[in-house]
Amino acid sequence: MSVGGAPAPILKVLESHRPLYVWYFCSGDSRKIADQIHAQLTWRPDRDFIEVERFEELEVCYRELRLHLPELLRKWKVAPETVLVDYSGGTKAMSAALVLAATELFQQFSYVGGAQREKAGLGIVVDGQERVLYQNNPWSELAIREVERVRDLWDNGLFESAARVLEQTAPRVPQRPLFETLASVAHGTAARHRLDFGHTAERLGPAVKDIPKLYDRIADPRRYDRVADFGLLDFVKRSLSICQACKTEEVSVDLMREILDNALRTAKQGRYEDAAARLYRAMEMQAQLWLSEASNGSFINGHLRKNARVPAALAGWEPSRPNEDGEVKLSLELCFCAIHRLGDARAEKVMNDLRLGRKGSRWRRATEKRNASILAHGVAPISADGFNEMKEIAAEFLGFDLTREANPIPDFDTRWVSSRS
Repeated sequence: MSVGGAPAPILKVLESHRPLYVWYFCSGDSRKIADQIHAQLTWRPDRDFIEVERFEELEVCYRELRLHLPELLRKWKVAPETVLVDYSGGTKAMSAALVLAATELFQQFSYVGGAQREKAGLGIVVDGQERVLYQNNPWSELAIREVERVRDLWDNGLFESAARVLEQTAPRVPQRPLFETLASVAHGTAARHRLDFGHTAERLGPAVKDIPKLYDRIADPRRYDRVADFGLLDFVKRSLSICQACKTEEVSVDLMREILDNALRTAKQGRYEDAAARLYRAMEMQAQLWLSEASNGSFINGHLRKNARVPAALAGWEPSRPNEDGEVKLSLELCFCAIHRLGDARAEKVMNDLRLGRKGSRWRRATEKRNASILAHGVAPISADGFNEMKEIAAEFLGFDLTREANPIPDFDTRWVSSRS
């Protein structure tokens, strides 16, 4: 309770609730009034004080409260949900600071008003005319600041951090199930972004079932109005489908496209080393896919299948001879060479460029920068220019559309937290 010069409103609240503990927020002068109030109580609650000297300075009052409120909770072993915060007394700065600090911890608030006031209705409530007004924590209803933090984290690709904020917020808001489901969506999206497709399915699978119930209060998905969730369910279903398609032991077009999208998202974060590694792998996957098609499935993932024969067009070619482990496996450039030998025209652009030699080849210039990077075999970091050079080569020689993501992760829509349930 904030304490000012009028004890009657405070006594009104205390007599209404007869609490076990009372914590008075007061100035040096109003500490005496708090003592007088406590002496008038007909029961004997334990008491404590937060005293502030510069009681007309909002920043000072707020700082003291934020420092001492958690200490009081620990000292008296009180659960935050059992606390009522009354901000009727004290200076305006004290009341404002109490509301600001308390919204971070507590759910229940009260203010003593009344129909009759002194000074022609503009002063304090006339004794005996007090009326206690109860209010919910506006933070709990809206969680505006936390939702905005989630949006900023999500939109910058920090999905795991967004999930943690949602999880921490969930127990403190009326829409707890919704926040918990959104946290699962964020965890699943984080797993997708780090290419952990199995974990994605574990998180997004249950969310697909929960979202219709949360937004429309109905259990039958056939009756679910998807407009209600502003595209959330469609995104989760699409993301789940993509990740299920990517859980494969063999390279696939779906996996390659997901890695390309991942490279673009990673580059937006300024992580060009990681983005280049992803793009390089997608380029290699494209070569492996073309080689599999050109060899009628004899090669898979750049390796000659077990018990498969080397195609006639590659017979006698040095790279197609088994190594000491009895395997035939081809690197990025050798895959294109093999595709070309098998008569597939899709390798023509790469081969024509490679014939220009090490100094003249744009392909080699771009890929060797990646090979000399910190996350490959060297110590020279990939810059934005280096990544963009790889993008140009990949788009021109392999036909990749790198102007945008094919299956983007949308920005966080703050309307996702406004369910009707």
